[in-house]
Amino acid sequence: MADQPQPPQPAAAHRRLDGFVGKWRATGDSYADGQKADDPLASAVPWTSDETYEWLPGGFFLLHRFDAMAGNRVFKGTEIIGSDEARGSYFSRFFDNAGNHPEYLITVQAKVWTFSEAATRATVTESDDGQRMAFKWEWRNSGSNWLALCDRVAQRVS
Repeated sequence: MADQPQPPQPAAAHRRLDGFVGKWRATGDSYADGQKADDPLASAVPWTSDETYEWLPGGFFLLHRFDAMAGNRVFKGTEIIGSDEARGSYFSRFFDNAGNHPEYLITVQAKVWTFSEAATRATVTESDDGQRMAFKWEWRNSGSNWLALCDRVAQRVS
């Protein structure tokens, strides 16, 4: 019997995403609806979400699902996160119930992840104990100034 080729294995960069894996409950504020540049936080509405991150078969891509309420607005979607070894970075493909489908470039320094694309960007900071993540999202209002989009904290659910 000839030696069977071994299937590819996830690299250390893939394992770096393990901190996201699990179930999370997030709370915070969303600001975009009715937002004005001169007082960008005045239109705050509460944000709540239940989120899960799990490895797809093979361990190369992370599946993120979320079910959120921003004020009275339902916000649901799916995201796929992976490693781009050639670029030394990560990427995300995001899809939501409003038809949005941005593609994010993701970089990481220590426990701070930065997601960026032309119209939105975020920083996600992992707590030292791995039980919390703080999210700070921004968007370009009319394509010029960066304004707060939402701030929330996700707590790991057992």
